[in-house]
Amino acid sequence: MDELKSIKKIDDFYFTRKKELIFEKKGGKKIFGKFCVFVPTEIIEASGGISVGLCGGKESTIATAEEDLPRNICPLIKSSYGFIKEKNCPYFELADVIVGETTCDGKKKMFEHLMELSNLYIIHLPHFKDERSYELWLKEVHDFKEYVEKITGNKITDEKLKEVIDRENEERKLYYRVYELRKNIPTPINGMDSLKLFQKLSLLKIQDRIKLLKELILELEKRVENNYGYYGKRIMISGCPMVFGNTKIVDLIEEVGGIVVGEETCTGTRKFENLVNGYSIEDLAKRYFKISCASGFNNKIRMERIKELVNEQNADGVIYYTLQYCHTFNIEGVLIEKELKKEGIPIIRIETDYSENDIEQLRTRLEAFLEMI
Repeated sequence: MDELKSIKKIDDFYFTRKKELIFEKKGGKKIFGKFCVFVPTEIIEASGGISVGLCGGKESTIATAEEDLPRNICPLIKSSYGFIKEKNCPYFELADVIVGETTCDGKKKMFEHLMELSNLYIIHLPHFKDERSYELWLKEVHDFKEYVEKITGNKITDEKLKEVIDRENEERKLYYRVYELRKNIPTPINGMDSLKLFQKLSLLKIQDRIKLLKELILELEKRVENNYGYYGKRIMISGCPMVFGNTKIVDLIEEVGGIVVGEETCTGTRKFENLVNGYSIEDLAKRYFKISCASGFNNKIRMERIKELVNEQNADGVIYYTLQYCHTFNIEGVLIEKELKKEGIPIIRIETDYSENDIEQLRTRLEAFLEMI
C-alpha cells in the first residue's frame, strides 16, 4: 500500500526537532519535559515555554537504570531513568525542568533518584474523582502555573491562555477526526503508522502538529472515499502507554493478521479526549481531571469508555496491554476483562517488557486470539 506522505513528513520534522529546540533554547525559551498526559501543557505554552514529551521505550538503557533501581519495576520507569543517567537523549538533556507526577509508586520513588540528576517539579495527582479531590487538583494546577511563570519569567495572561487553549482544542478535534476515519472498514491507516503519529508528534511544536494532522486527514479521507485501506481482525488496544521506541505489541498484532483501529492508552485517546470548555485555569483543571487512568480508584468511567470505543471503532476484540510490574494497570485489567466478557467482547490480557525474549510466545497467543474472534 502507498505510504502516507504526511507520516513521512512527521519523520522529517522529528529528525530536525533537536536542532530547532537548541536554537529556541539559545533564544531564551525554557523547555519543560513531561512524562504524562496529566501535565497541563497549555500552562507551559501560554508562558512562552516549550513542552516536549519524555519517557523511555527502549531496553538499551535499562541495565544502567538497574544500578540504582530494582529489577522488578516497570521497564518504562527504568528506561526513562536510564536515558537520563546515561545522558544520551537530547530531550532529557535540553529540558530546563522535568515535570513528574504521582501516577504510580514506582514513578514517584524513581523521581527521588531523579532529583539528583535533573531540575524536577512534581504534580500531585489525586486518585479519587470527587469534589474534594478536584479542589486539591485545582490547587495543584494553580501552583504549577505559578511555578512555570517563575521559571520562564513570563506572566500568563488571559489573552495568551485563551489563544493556547483554542489551539490545543483544535489539535484534539483533529485527533478525534483521525479516530472517526479509523472506524471505517477498511481502516485507512494501520496501527504502526498511528502509533508513530502519537509517539513522534508529541515532540514537535503544536503549529507543526496541527499542520501535519490536517494533511494526514486529507489523505485518510481520500482513502476512505476510494474504499482503500487495511482489512483484518480489528483490534482495540487498552492499557499502558506505548512510548517512543516501544512498538512491540502493535508490530506483532499486525504481523499475525490483526489491524489496530484504536488505543485506549496515554499514547491514544487519553491524550486528546475532552476539550477545555472555557478559558480559565478552573476550566483547564476540569479537563485534565476528567482523564481516565488506571491510577484512579474505582474506575468505572474507564471501563465504560473502553466499551464505547469498541463500538465506535467497530473493533472485533480488545488486547489489554500491560508492562511487566505495572501493577496499577495489571490489577485493573482483571476487572476490565470481567466487565468486557459480560458484554461478550473478546479480550486477551498481555503482560510483557521491552525485550524480545517472549516474542514467539506472544505471537502464538495473539494468533490464537485472532483465530478465536
